[in-house]
Amino acid sequence: MNSKGIGIALAVLALLVGATIVAYKPDEQSSSSAPTNPWSRFDKSRVDHVTIRRPSAPANQQTLEFERQNGAWRMTSPGVGPTEARALEDLVDRFAEMSVVSVAGRNASSYETFEVDDAHATRVTLKSGSSALLDVFVGTNIDAGTAVRVPGKPEIFRVDQSINGMVTRAPRDWRDRNITHTSRDEVRAVEWSGPNGTFRFTRNGDTWTPAAGTTVDRLDTARINSLVDTVTNLHASDFAEANATTGISPTSARVTLELATDAGEQRVVVRLGSNSGDQEAFAQREGSDVVFLLSRSQADAIAPAVSAFQAPPPSDGGTPADATAAAPPPGMPGMPGALNAAAGAAPGSPSIPPEVMEQIRRQLAQQGGGAH
Repeated sequence: MNSKGIGIALAVLALLVGATIVAYKPDEQSSSSAPTNPWSRFDKSRVDHVTIRRPSAPANQQTLEFERQNGAWRMTSPGVGPTEARALEDLVDRFAEMSVVSVAGRNASSYETFEVDDAHATRVTLKSGSSALLDVFVGTNIDAGTAVRVPGKPEIFRVDQSINGMVTRAPRDWRDRNITHTSRDEVRAVEWSGPNGTFRFTRNGDTWTPAAGTTVDRLDTARINSLVDTVTNLHASDFAEANATTGISPTSARVTLELATDAGEQRVVVRLGSNSGDQEAFAQREGSDVVFLLSRSQADAIAPAVSAFQAPPPSDGGTPADATAAAPPPGMPGMPGALNAAAGAAPGSPSIPPEVMEQIRRQLAQQGGGAH
């Protein structure tokens, strides 16, 4: 090859190398600086209204509204009441601090993949008065971050905050479900009033003294402690629907706690309503419009039967006369007929308290062991 041909070959090679360098050279902005946020920074202390719209949620849970009133957050839709401690503060913090890490997609063809399309995305709007501070569509999780889209922009951005799980929570998970939240040590007196009677006790340490007019045979103060521990920490499973028939009235069964706290003396009254299904009941704290749903065990602690205060009946350690009077049934030597009756014999046969039956079973087991 002559020198002219070599020169041409070298020139072609140089062009190819240059083209390769240009093709593989990273974008200057992406390599030297982080992507720019497509929204303006805002002062999170200005946020006083939050709207969360979720098109894929049940019809009565698609729009959640929150307002900050006198420094405290409340849900205003679909229910009305205080929010869980720091629930809204945490949400506002995450949105105020989130930054774009990368661009995950650049046009509408990828919206459904990242769930930022109108049918799947959760739209979150933060306002100060009537002014929108932030408005974004929240999609699926991406690499410890979240896909978001800004109205009016085609790109899908990956931000550095995990927010999908937060904004898709059920309405009840945003709200304060504590009905009572105090310590037994703060209780000075407790009174239960309902269809089973009125029972009032005053506390001295771990000992409870019946008030005048309260008479309970075999009073067990340990059981009162257990009941008080339940009614001082009532936590709802959910909230009543707006049109629910709750059965709560001034004459409903109630428990009254008289407290001595650092803030002074307080009186807490919780009323029990009707059942909601088989496992829950309605309840309401005096002075609040919020109606809660309680588990059956907590409802029973608000309106206990007399037996809830009592120790089990005493056992004399012997075998009752009616347990030995009847002859043993055929094929079961040594088993009293009354015991067999209590286990399901014909009506009219003598019955035995459960603790006596257990004692008889132990005696029979010992006798059977001796026979071997």
